[in-house]
Amino acid sequence: MKTTVSILFFCFLSLLAKAQYSVSTYAGTGNAGFTNGNVSSATFSSPFGICMDKSGNLFIADGGNNCIRKITSVGVVSTYAGTGAAGYQDGTAASAKFNSPSDLCVDDSGNVFVSDFENQRIRKISVSGMVSTVAGSGVEGYANGSSSVAKFDYPRGICVDKQGNLYVGDSWNHRIRKIDHSGNVTTYAGGGSSMGVSSIGGYVDANDTSARFYTPSGVSIDKNGNIYVADAYNHRIRKINTSRVVTTFCGSGATGPGNGGYIDGNATSSVFNTPTEVFSDSSGNLIIGDTFGNRIRKMDVSATVTTIAGNGTAGFANGTGNVAEFNYTRGVTSNFAGDEIYVVDFNNNAIRLITSGSSSIQLHDTLPENFIAYPNPVDDEVTVLSANVNDRIIKIFDIQGRDVTENSLLDELNNNKNQLQIKLNLQKLKKGIYILQFNSSGARCKIIKE
Repeated sequence: MKTTVSILFFCFLSLLAKAQYSVSTYAGTGNAGFTNGNVSSATFSSPFGICMDKSGNLFIADGGNNCIRKITSVGVVSTYAGTGAAGYQDGTAASAKFNSPSDLCVDDSGNVFVSDFENQRIRKISVSGMVSTVAGSGVEGYANGSSSVAKFDYPRGICVDKQGNLYVGDSWNHRIRKIDHSGNVTTYAGGGSSMGVSSIGGYVDANDTSARFYTPSGVSIDKNGNIYVADAYNHRIRKINTSRVVTTFCGSGATGPGNGGYIDGNATSSVFNTPTEVFSDSSGNLIIGDTFGNRIRKMDVSATVTTIAGNGTAGFANGTGNVAEFNYTRGVTSNFAGDEIYVVDFNNNAIRLITSGSSSIQLHDTLPENFIAYPNPVDDEVTVLSANVNDRIIKIFDIQGRDVTENSLLDELNNNKNQLQIKLNLQKLKKGIYILQFNSSGARCKIIKE
């Protein structure tokens, strides 16, 4: 059976001998708009949440455009669902309406689930392109029960477990809600009588509904089923284990609006400024959108908080970690290897990309001049053309850095005075992400086999 190989138009060049982070603009011009096409020309309007599927496609909750956008693994932006007009309507993706969607997640089957913020509902976009309502009556409030009677108060973060249960950061109810397969809604963690927009939440570590949150926003789940909550106005990241025990994972200091700050260090002494998004990567690290701090922070497995990118100044600048500037960091996600972090830069109407130099490579936005990989997409065979005729040796590495060249037949190598041509048969490779490397120049190109 033939396989589709999609080529990502990115090139890697050997650059760094030590770990370093670099920020670039992946998609969006910085101006608010609603334009599809290539990542360099596409526009967004107040984007909020982000997630990635198994094939490397990104999905964006484009709040200001009232729709869900998709960025394919080759950098093409399209409207995945929604007309762009604010409203509420189920049906086909092209006719459905949303109202300021805030966050989203994708399950292993490719279904996308959306926190439809101002519609007070949780929506589903099936792989067949149909939009339906999973839960929520559409009336602002707090009520558990069946999908049609349940109430939310501006739902934000959303994640899905291996069994298909959904968990929602119900922001102004100061709770984490759970939606099971039948659409039944329960309170998973958090409680108290203070509810409603601008109400004052609490801060208590305790079991399930005895715990207290203050405007919980982004949520993420790790491979063991633990849920992490960006507890925005408590300026902390909270953890809910599988026994529904709530603890403070990192963050300290005074709670409430305006009381955030900035300190890196160990988990118990670190300080955040209104974190609204969190993502648990495949290695067990947490990537945190420290929104009012205009930074991306990381809590690693050694319980140490560091700043990956951003200097605290609200702006729009690319460059190395402490040179880069953001303006309200929102959704965060990463690829499987964890060396590419995608950030929703809310006020800059852009998706930013943070790459790690830990593997002595740095990502660039375009292929070098006179380098072509085609066709796109292809079946089994990839053709690479390079103006560098000395690039005669090519190797293929998997995402973990293992040399898998011997598993790929180098069908043909043609050389003339002006151009090198190599044809690769990738049929023997499993689905996943791979790196093609030319040993002479050190140039690297990433491919995804789907």
